[in-house]
Amino acid sequence: MITVTYQVAASGQPQPNPRHRVLRAVPKVSLHCHLLGSVRAQTVVELAGKHDISLDGRSAENLYDHASYEDLGEFLRVLDVVGSVVRDLDDLHRITYESLIDAADHQVLYREIQISPPGHGGVPYRRLLDGITAGMRDARTDAGIDSRIVVGLNREQSVAAADALLDDIIEQRIDEVVGIGLDYAEALGPPEPFAPVFQRAASAGLQRTAHSETGPPRHIEILLDELGCSRIDHGYHVVDNDRITRRCAEEGVPFICTPVSSDIGRYSGSGDGSHRRIAQMVNAGLAIAIDSDDPPMFGTDPTRDLIALSDALGYGLEQFERFTHTAVDATWLDDTDRAALRQHVERQFTALKEIP
Repeated sequence: MITVTYQVAASGQPQPNPRHRVLRAVPKVSLHCHLLGSVRAQTVVELAGKHDISLDGRSAENLYDHASYEDLGEFLRVLDVVGSVVRDLDDLHRITYESLIDAADHQVLYREIQISPPGHGGVPYRRLLDGITAGMRDARTDAGIDSRIVVGLNREQSVAAADALLDDIIEQRIDEVVGIGLDYAEALGPPEPFAPVFQRAASAGLQRTAHSETGPPRHIEILLDELGCSRIDHGYHVVDNDRITRRCAEEGVPFICTPVSSDIGRYSGSGDGSHRRIAQMVNAGLAIAIDSDDPPMFGTDPTRDLIALSDALGYGLEQFERFTHTAVDATWLDDTDRAALRQHVERQFTALKEIP
């Protein structure tokens, strides 16, 4: 867990690091944040009580054991526990609204929410959409944060199950759903078998992305060439292959990196806080955007992930501006909405640069 450092003023009271205050004010665009991973611990406890679901003695204080998520299986188990307590429209509205309000507090202007219908324990897809979109609308009204939905297919399940979910997505298509992803453990669900599903999604006008953390670099090319992904979630192993790295740099393939969660999971920096793979990706000229994956499950938030890179790699405002502009370019908004978002981002960075 990354902790904000403090300086001690003459009064003896700790003061937030001025650099960290600036990073909180940086305008942010969120393209890799899971709804179930964004549920406040206290909300999980309250929803479990509402539905009489046991949390095996866990409380809000110890529900999220960040260090244990070095084991991806343990993280996914806890994620499924969170999914099991979200049952009705009010629950879905609440977790969506709270996650977006929390993000807006860190100057997230826009988020493409990653949802995983299989993780919701049988809640019908239509109910998911109704509850989530209601939360999105209220968060936009109350906090000004805009959002869309990316529906994740569970790669640990069968291709037939992914096809059936895609049927629901297409048959019950709404404007808020802009694309699909491929999530859960890559080792248990390599991307190749899902190519026909992704090709069918493309024919239906859906954008595509996929998680790629633990697989070999060749998975990146499979995602691009066979699944037609326009961006990659994580993808740190791309730097293990110079040819594929050069190709992705030349083509401007966006990689959405999540420093804190991926460091705990030993993907972006082998658990040592160095974030050296992200540094390698940046130095190789890859298009990088930054997000926070599963706050608060990993004890992070949109500002803490920037702090992690700033502290480890010395990145300043100029680099974070590049990250945000990459995220804007990688959004699945239409041209008009993307242009409006870009203008909003540029105005905020201009104001930041004018601060003495």
